Amino acid sequence: MTDPSARLRNITGRRLLAAFGAVLLLFAAALAVELFTLQRIAAAEAEVARLDHAKHAGHMAAAQVREQYIHQAHTLIEFGEGHLGHYAKAVETAHQTIAHLESVAEAPTEKALARQIAELAEQNDRDFRDRVVPVIRAGDRSHIAELGDQLESVVDHVVELNGRLNDELERRSSAARTRAEELRGQARLATIACFALAILLAAGLGLWLTRTIVRRVESLRQGARRIGSGDLGARIELAGSDEFAELAASFNHMAASLAREQAALVRSQKLASIGQVAAGIAHELNNPLSVILGYAKLLRAVPGPHADDVAIIESEARQCQRIVSELLDLARPHRLDVQPVDLATLAREAVDRLDDAGALHGRKVEVIANAPVVVPADAGRIRQVIANVVVNAAQATAPNGKITIDARSEPDAAILTIADDGPGIPADVLAQVFDPFVTTKAHGTGLGLAIAHAIVDAHGGRIWIASSAETGTRVSLQLPASPPAEVSPS
Repeated sequence: MTDPSARLRNITGRRLLAAFGAVLLLFAAALAVELFTLQRIAAAEAEVARLDHAKHAGHMAAAQVREQYIHQAHTLIEFGEGHLGHYAKAVETAHQTIAHLESVAEAPTEKALARQIAELAEQNDRDFRDRVVPVIRAGDRSHIAELGDQLESVVDHVVELNGRLNDELERRSSAARTRAEELRGQARLATIACFALAILLAAGLGLWLTRTIVRRVESLRQGARRIGSGDLGARIELAGSDEFAELAASFNHMAASLAREQAALVRSQKLASIGQVAAGIAHELNNPLSVILGYAKLLRAVPGPHADDVAIIESEARQCQRIVSELLDLARPHRLDVQPVDLATLAREAVDRLDDAGALHGRKVEVIANAPVVVPADAGRIRQVIANVVVNAAQATAPNGKITIDARSEPDAAILTIADDGPGIPADVLAQVFDPFVTTKAHGTGLGLAIAHAIVDAHGGRIWIASSAETGTRVSLQLPASPPAEVSPS
């Protein structure tokens, strides 16, 4: 399956790529518009060049037809065949020139005019060869003037058609030039617009980078400096779901972990100090306490008015012995006898023993477990933890109060939760409830939860408390599914 965090890692990269891609796209659009317009301008200019060439071809065709007529006129004036050889060459040149005109004419109007010029030139040549040349050879001068007028009229018609053709070509050439100029203007505006948009987008991108990246990096830097300076309560607040928000969450998680580790280290140092003190004074206290208890027993055996006072002395001495024993139990390393145990079964056993001993004072405790919750643990130690917490819950709840124990399995651990509906733990006490000698009970030693914490730590687990006046107190115990590294299963 895809890791959800993997989809977050590229958000900023994708945003940057999209922003720069948009800028590049605008530049590419400007280039494409420019190239496309240049292509259209080139086509329009090619059309202008073609039309100019066609005009030149029309002029050349008209000139050749006039050249053809000049040789005809010289023949008529001289009334001889001396110019017929030159005339033949002029006819051939005129034919080629008109054929070229027809080849460069593309529009229907151009083609039609060129075709008419070609037909008139052919008609002029036929009239000269079929009517004038035979008359000259026959020596008949009677119709020379009339024939000359006919030949000249054909040439005049050719000149007229060529003028119309030139007008048409000039009109289209002007239109093509105008179109080329319009395209240049459009290309200029489109290019300016694209580059202006690209510049605006680049400016917007810079502003966005400043607001969404530089500022977020600065927030990360400030937060990292605070955490690095020792303020483990500092948190980096970054909204969103990008890499920076993920990194901020990682920093916050790291700070929380460091805070927990630091608290655990301080706690370990406290316990070590307590252990050193307890180990030093336990022997010195136990001996006098044993003497006091011995004399108390002797005095209690003697009837007299001080029997109640002796009983108080014995009770308080035994309380002192219990405190010294708990201090030693808190300070010394816990040796675990690890076996697979069912947390639900341990909870039921602990509740039954407490009920038999009267420690629950009639409170009812319900154990909820739909299936066995088995973990590797020291059964006696975990039962001790459960018993300490259940006793605290029984003392905190009313006679008709509700206490529940819920055990459930998770993929890598098991969790046992003991909940009560008592008045809860004050906030100032809750923050240090696992410290030795912290208690809300008038006659408590404040060592029960501290010992429970040490036992859970020895198992590689975790214990935590959630409490409020509205919902009561929930003590959760989490044990790993594998045995602790420092011990081997028995």
